[in-house]
Amino acid sequence: MKQYYRLEFYVPASQASLVKNAVFETGAGRLSHYDHCSWETAGKAQMMIPGAPGQLGSLRTSEEIKVEMIVAEDCLEDAVNAVIARHPSEQPVLCYYPVGIAFPPDDDNEEE
Repeated sequence: MKQYYRLEFYVPASQASLVKNAVFETGAGRLSHYDHCSWETAGKAQMMIPGAPGQLGSLRTSEEIKVEMIVAEDCLEDAVNAVIARHPSEQPVLCYYPVGIAFPPDDDNEEE
């Protein structure tokens, strides 16, 4: 049985399709007979932009999308690299962790 991961990342709403499509191109988001599967949640990001030394920074907010998708282990490194390469931020926020997924027996056979 394949090991799957849940990949989550945050991206500005205006760039969500661009980043998602780059990640889908790696094979991420495939579940059984379905492709390009993801879940999106709209929200507002908040961050403090550093100020000059000795001064407070400025608080900024932006409309962002949280994207979640399932990624097979053999696609995980490429999927993470795609987020990093296509994301507009200098340091994208992303995480991944292993999950257990049960498919019908013939839908998830490892290639021998």
